[in-house]
Amino acid sequence: MEWREGLRNWGRCAIGAVIAAGGMLASGQAWAACTTRSQPYPAWPAPTIVQTLSVAQAKQFVADHTGLQTKWLGPTSGPKAVAGPVTIAWVADQGYSTYNGWGNGVRDATKALGWTFRAFNTRGTMAGELAAEYQALAAHVTAIITPDDAHALQKPIQEAVKGCIPVVGIHATAFPGPAPDLGLYDNIASSAAEIGESQAAYVIAMSDGAAHDIHMVDNSFAIARFKAKAATTPIINCKGCKFLEMVNVPIGDLAQRVGPATSGLLARYGSSWWMTTCCDDYYPYVASTLRAAGVPFDKVKLIGADAPPSAYELIRKGEYEVATVPEPSTLFGYEAVDAVVRAMAGQPPAQWVQPTYIRTRENVDQEGGKSNELVPSNNFACHYLNIWKGTNNPC
Repeated sequence: MEWREGLRNWGRCAIGAVIAAGGMLASGQAWAACTTRSQPYPAWPAPTIVQTLSVAQAKQFVADHTGLQTKWLGPTSGPKAVAGPVTIAWVADQGYSTYNGWGNGVRDATKALGWTFRAFNTRGTMAGELAAEYQALAAHVTAIITPDDAHALQKPIQEAVKGCIPVVGIHATAFPGPAPDLGLYDNIASSAAEIGESQAAYVIAMSDGAAHDIHMVDNSFAIARFKAKAATTPIINCKGCKFLEMVNVPIGDLAQRVGPATSGLLARYGSSWWMTTCCDDYYPYVASTLRAAGVPFDKVKLIGADAPPSAYELIRKGEYEVATVPEPSTLFGYEAVDAVVRAMAGQPPAQWVQPTYIRTRENVDQEGGKSNELVPSNNFACHYLNIWKGTNNPC
């Protein structure tokens, strides 16, 4: 299509056009010198999977990861944010609750700096993602922040990088940190290894090292396979535990296949076991099958990850799901904006990852839980604003 080819051409020649025009875009943003670094720095080392956890180690891990997250462990220094006209593009499906939480953080951080926030709605389709990315490029934004799969968006991402527009992902690829092979200046995410370790620690600790565990996964996703290995390895190596089975059910087939798969597990192993999983989306279907089979709520124990509202509901009701490992909502948005601030200063993103939090019935309403999200109580917004504005306000 002519309009898309035009945008591709824009990505290749925008800098030269700006130089010819005196180094300024219509929005007033300087581009000629490409002072904003868009080329990613080298990737961080891959997370390491914990091989073993004793019962004592597991119980200490759970104690450390179920308490209030009041301590700020993130950056305490960095470049000040520029005061000039800056526009941040949030490219995401505006109808998905998890994305909305991250987007709210991007919006709040952007507006706190006096910058402009623009949302581009992908409407949850691949065609919509590509269209929204090109719309952001056409708007000459300063940076793009997106949770969409970076592997599928390589053309617009690489054009953004060539046009001095850094692209920051939130779960746009598997691991946190820069992804130079994908053109991501930074990718904001929890440690997949620590998410799995959190699940394993909870199972080992709460069963006193005697759990019989099953893991449900979608093997078509590399990150899901990695989480599965991280969640099951300590249980496999736990002397008193028994790992029963790895169950592969594609995410796209949940409604059709989780019920029969769960019935098969009940037939093979009875009605007393633990289950871990890559994501909580499986559990409404697992719980429905268990209810229909008359399994008491305290016999099967489900430990999830990601924590959509359905997980909070099951945990609050005490219906099979006993714990989940959520990821932060608005904090991730602030982290992404911090990466943009550092890119504009030509600096690498801050190398840190927020520790995991294990959500249980005992702490379900803490740390943002009343709103069915994880918002650490470490005053992260205050800490970031101190860096960006060069202030020293108490946090």
